[in-house]
Amino acid sequence: MNSIKNYIAKKNTGDWFTLFFIFAFIALSFYNIFWGIIGVHIPYSSGERSVKIIKLSEKGLIWKTWEVEGILTQGQNNLTYIWQFSVDSNEQKKSEILSLLQKAFDSGETVKIKYVQQAGSVPWRGDTSYFVKDILFPVNK
Repeated sequence: MNSIKNYIAKKNTGDWFTLFFIFAFIALSFYNIFWGIIGVHIPYSSGERSVKIIKLSEKGLIWKTWEVEGILTQGQNNLTYIWQFSVDSNEQKKSEILSLLQKAFDSGETVKIKYVQQAGSVPWRGDTSYFVKDILFPVNK
C-alpha cells in the first residue's frame, strides 16, 4: 500500500514539475509579446545619425515592413558600424521617407537620419526598435 502511495506522490510531483515548466515557457512568451506591444509606445531615446544607406528592403511573411541598414563612420580611425533601423509601418510620412531613403541608396550620399528608439518592438511595425522620423538629404560636409 505504501509503495502505491509513494508512486502516486512521485508521479504527481513529476506532473507538477512538467506543468510548471510549461507554464513558465508560456508566461515568458506572453511577457515578450505584451512588453513589445506596450514598449513600442514608450520612447526610450531619440537623436540623429549620419549614415550611408547600404540596404533597403521590404520583408516579412505575414507583415511587410521596411528595414534599412546604414554605415556609420566614426573618428580618425574610420571605425565603421552597421546600424539597422526600420521605417515604422504606422508613420504618416512613410512614402516620403521611403523615397528619400531610395534616393540616398541610389546616389550613395550620406544622409542625416532623425530617429526615435522605442522601449519595445512588434513584428507588424518593424524588426528593430529604431524608427526613422525624418531625413535630411544630403548632409553637407
